[in-house]
This record gives sequence, structure tokens and C-alpha cells, in this order.
Amino acid sequence: MPLVLATDAQKAQRDTVTHAAWGSPLSVAQYQEREARLRAHPWCREGMNTWLWVADDGAVLASCETFHTDSFLRGADGTFTQGDSYAIASVFTEDHLRGRGHATRLMDGVAAELERVAPRPHSVVLFSDVGAPLYRRSGYVDVPAWDWHLDASEVPEGRPVDGGLQETDVAAALARMQRPQAPFYLWPSAAQVDWHLERERVYAELLARPRPQTCGAVVGDSTALWSMVARYGDLVVLMLDARDAADAAALLTEARRVAHRAGLQRVVWWEEPATAPLVAGVPGAVRVQRDGSLPMLRPLRAGLPPALEVPFPRALWV
Repeated sequence: MPLVLATDAQKAQRDTVTHAAWGSPLSVAQYQEREARLRAHPWCREGMNTWLWVADDGAVLASCETFHTDSFLRGADGTFTQGDSYAIASVFTEDHLRGRGHATRLMDGVAAELERVAPRPHSVVLFSDVGAPLYRRSGYVDVPAWDWHLDASEVPEGRPVDGGLQETDVAAALARMQRPQAPFYLWPSAAQVDWHLERERVYAELLARPRPQTCGAVVGDSTALWSMVARYGDLVVLMLDARDAADAAALLTEARRVAHRAGLQRVVWWEEPATAPLVAGVPGAVRVQRDGSLPMLRPLRAGLPPALEVPFPRALWV
């Protein structure tokens, strides 16, 4: 049962069978359009692959996608070396094929192939919606995950931000952000962040709903990037670089206003160790344990720090 890369026709065929799992509230045709547009995005054209685990007769037993992401590993001298990491998404086995180990063999095969072909192998990450045991079998280590929720609101009081960000500002916004102090981290490119905004654009068009007026904001030296997840009525904070508690409050308060004006229900920020203490004091912020999109990491080389030491901002999600 070999591992193969999907053809364009096979990718389209997988869209028809995965719609039931991930397509709502889109129709099958809308979901197919969404997938085609996302695959055509520059970030995907540059570093995305669809993998199939197939039977001897060519029948597809399981499938997944991988996306290249830049990562950085600190050496003994304190300098960081850039390498290649990959995010795995859309792991899928049809109902009548489940329980036979196809997904596990697919995951093992993909990791082995990535380790073989990556120029500078670092890691594979995924965000599990089915718990941790399935992926632990393939060497993935899960990380406790918490979210902070804030209700969308006009919030008239509070310190104003210095300005909102538009799509053309993403690269500059990432450049002004502080990099994590962790010994190993993954860092999104501007194209990777724009992939999230492309999802926003697709849903806004297909569901005929307004988009947020901005995709982030700056205040002082602090920066936030966000995008709409129309399926759940959320404005998700993709990246948050807050230099102090006052800046964190100003940025998240602005996010609440932006969410409210776009008709969304709440703001969601994925907790990161470096900024969690700053967010804890933001009025109205509620900490909840995440029940999906659980970060898991599998090294592709020896010497990576434990997964618990790796930050996972929402921009890394696929």
C-alpha cells in the first residue's frame, strides 16, 4: 500500500468525500470552490501537497495535506538556524475504511517521506480535532491548549490603538513583531497569514456576509493580526505581540470592536506562554480549555526541545 501525491483530479475527488466532515455551512459546490481557491493561493502553490495512502488497486484508503512552514532552532552559541517544518491537515479516512490503521500508516509514511526530502528537517505539527491518542501512535506529542474568549462589543471606553492594519500591511506587521524567546519556534510568512485572510474572503463571498474592517492593529510597539472565521462567528487573533498589559488590553479591545462591527460573536486568542500574563488582566477575558485544534509536534531530527516549550500562535493552524 504505497504513499503517493494526489493528482489534481484526485484532489477534487477528495473534496467530495470530505465535505461532510468540514464543509458546513457551505454546499458541496461552494466547498469545492473554497478548496480550489485555497489550493491556488500562493502559499499553497509554493509548499502544499496532498498525500494519499492507496491500496494495491489504487483505491484511496486515507489522505492528508502538508504545508511548509519556516522554523528556527537555537544552537549552542545562541544563534538561530532556519529550517523546514510542516503542518499536517485534513487527515481523512472514509467511514467504511476506519478502524483498520490506514490513517496511522499514512501519518507514519508522510513523516518518513518529509524527513527524507526536507532540505533542513525540523518538525511536523498538526492541530488535532480527534484528541491525541491517534497521533501519539505516530510519534506526535500533544501540548495543553487554552483559549481566551472576549465577547464582541463596541466597548466605548479604553485606550485607542494607533491604527488598524489592512492586508497590504501584513508583511510589515510581522517584521515589527518580536520573535519568541523559545529555543525552537515556527514563524509564519506573510503569505501564510494571507492564506487565513483568503479563507475569510472566500466565506464572505460565498455566504454574502461582511468582512472585518481591518486585519489587525498597532499600538506603540505592539502589534496584533486577526481574521474572521465565519463558520463559528469568531474573530481569531492570529498573532499577538504585546509589549505590556496596557497594549494587550488596547489591541484586544480594538479586536472586540472590529468583531462587533462585522457581526461576529466573539474574539478568540490562543494562549501563548509569553503573553498569557498580559491578557489575564484584560476586562472580560475568559480562559477556557480548548476542545479542538490541539497542537501536536513530531520531530524530524534529533535535538529538538520538548513540544511543551514550543509556542503555537493561531497563524500556524491549517
